[in-house]
Amino acid sequence: MRLAVSRLLAYGLDFVLLAGVFVGLQWLLALLTSGFPFQYLQEGYQIELWVLMTVSLPVWTYFIWCEWKRRQTIGKRLMKVVIAGRDSKHPTFKQAFVRTMIKLMPWELTHIIILVPKPWYGMTETPANLPLIYIPNAMIVLYIVILFAGRGSRGLHDWAAGTTVSYLPAQGRANDKPLAAP
Repeated sequence: MRLAVSRLLAYGLDFVLLAGVFVGLQWLLALLTSGFPFQYLQEGYQIELWVLMTVSLPVWTYFIWCEWKRRQTIGKRLMKVVIAGRDSKHPTFKQAFVRTMIKLMPWELTHIIILVPKPWYGMTETPANLPLIYIPNAMIVLYIVILFAGRGSRGLHDWAAGTTVSYLPAQGRANDKPLAAP
């Protein structure tokens, strides 16, 4: 159970970091350019493409690259957990890709549901596709249930990708070493 909580905290840390960086960059761009490109984004599909290009693709890249090359994201590093591929080996690019696509699917579905065909913000009437928002929320609940059922070592995205997550071995945890006396 502790590993599952550590993984959820790691994901939360990554989420806060990434949202701060990418939404901050969007805000800074708008501030420096008197609103560009936001004044041109009127249709839901235009906004969805902007979100895809400026948030989703960089976030996917972050998770895929970090988990493939380093076996951990910044959040996982802070929580001292690491990903392993089959037979406790380094995950392959394909495994990192599959993990990321499944892990972020509820997030991407939410973007599509609230932005396409017409963005929900500023609407005075109830969106016709409102019931669809239950789908990504149900997926998140399912993901969490599977994560806790697997005692934290395997979430749904791990099952699909053939990966596991565990705590770093004690010798791999630089922060656990006692500090030398001054």
